Amino acid sequence: WLARAFAAQPPPQDFAADGIVIGSADPGPFAGTHARTIVLTDPERFRRQARLARPGADTRNPALAHVMKVETDLARAAARLGERAPTLRTAFPRSPFGNAVRTASETIGSGARAAVFRITLNGFDTHQNQPGIQAGLLAQLAEGLAALRAALVELGRWDRTLILTYAEFGRRPAENGSSGTDHGTANAHFVLGGRVRGEFYGEAPRLDRLDAGGNLPFATDFRSLYATVLEHWWGIPAGPVLGARFQTMPIVG
Repeated sequence: WLARAFAAQPPPQDFAADGIVIGSADPGPFAGTHARTIVLTDPERFRRQARLARPGADTRNPALAHVMKVETDLARAAARLGERAPTLRTAFPRSPFGNAVRTASETIGSGARAAVFRITLNGFDTHQNQPGIQAGLLAQLAEGLAALRAALVELGRWDRTLILTYAEFGRRPAENGSSGTDHGTANAHFVLGGRVRGEFYGEAPRLDRLDAGGNLPFATDFRSLYATVLEHWWGIPAGPVLGARFQTMPIVG
């Protein structure tokens, strides 16, 4: 959906990229032919490697022309990725997710501009031993988001940033035979930012109304969250991007 959004209303060309992916090689919602996406683990290393690229003139060999274009795009992205990251006072968790939060924060602080940063916390597919695994994951999520907020406040970007969680699937409410839960149809999500009207949105889950497969009926279509971001944050008509109209929510002030 982000690739379609960027096709409908491209971010400024002086942005380092439309999207920067940290902590995963999967482009996720950037997948498509229209999004300019950088997969980043270490900004300084990325810039060093890009300096080795030697963009040349176009050629009649299509394969070589493609390689030259990739090198040119790499060099341009590195040039726009900002200078050396600033030293932040914010303390970041010592975990893979904490490292991704640090990389995102330092990249933003370096002056790099992108419409979206995507960071990943893996491990929530808890088919077994969910109590122990999920407790650790939720602690990582809480500590990482708290550090991200602190860094954005320190950088003066908190009121200009919208943070949205999403997942590929939900969980069923009933425990399986391995102290875990199986894939389900509903999930809870968080929206954070200086302009967010903080409260609960949507209806409370109804455990007395499970469907035939044991799934919670969702009260809010997840595309309503996407529509809210598109229309209330970016000012992009959501219908053409999402393929239908979805009710927005008064989350952003």
